[in-house]
Amino acid sequence: MVPVMLAAGCRQEELPAPQVNYFPLETGTFWEYRVEEVTYSPFAAPSANSYLLRTVVVDSTRSSAGDYIYILHRFSRPDANSTWQFLNTWSARLYNGYALITEGNTTYVKLAFPVYVNRTWNGNLFNSLDEDSYRITRQIAGEELSTGLRVNDIAEVEQENVTNNLTYRDVRKEWYARNMGLVYKESEVWTYRCGGGTCSGEIESGYSLRQTLTAFGRE
Repeated sequence: MVPVMLAAGCRQEELPAPQVNYFPLETGTFWEYRVEEVTYSPFAAPSANSYLLRTVVVDSTRSSAGDYIYILHRFSRPDANSTWQFLNTWSARLYNGYALITEGNTTYVKLAFPVYVNRTWNGNLFNSLDEDSYRITRQIAGEELSTGLRVNDIAEVEQENVTNNLTYRDVRKEWYARNMGLVYKESEVWTYRCGGGTCSGEIESGYSLRQTLTAFGRE
C-alpha cells in the first residue's frame, strides 16, 4: 500500500476551505504513527514503551445538526512485522467552526477555524471538564519529521505549557498539517517528588509521549 496525499472529498466541498485543510476527513483515510512513551511511578522504575498506531476513517453518518460524524477505528502493534490489533473506536467531526475528536465519551476541540497564530478556544467546550485554553502558537512553513516524512504548512496547537511549577510539569502540543491532519503529538505530564515543604525536581509519577506520523493515505 503506497500512501498518497488526499484532496478534500465531495462531502468536504460543502464546507468552507479553512474547515477542512488541517483536519481532512473522508472514509478510507488512514494515518500511521510511531509512538514512544515513558511511564513514571513512585513504586517502580520508569517504564519505556514503543509501538505503532494506526487510525482509519471507516464510516460516516449524518448527525441531527446536518453535519457528518466520522467513525475512527484505532489499531496498534509492537512493530512493523506484527499484525494490527484493534484498540478502540473514536469519532471526529467538523462542527460550527471547530474540529472535534471524541475519545471514549469525552469530546475535545482540537482546532478552531480559521487557523491563525494566537487563535484561542476552550478545548473542553463540548464536555463537562473545566475550561482548558488551547492556542495556535505558530505556523510552520515546512518540517521534516523524525520519521523522515516532510510535511508543510503546519499549525502548532499548544494545549498546555506549565514548565515553571515546582510541583508538576504539564506540556502538551499537537501539530496539524494542511491536507494531512495530525502529524505530531507531544506530551510531558508529571508530578515531582516533594516532602518537608520542598520538591526535589525528581519525577514521581506521570508520563511522556511522542507520536509521529509515518504514513498517510487512503485505503
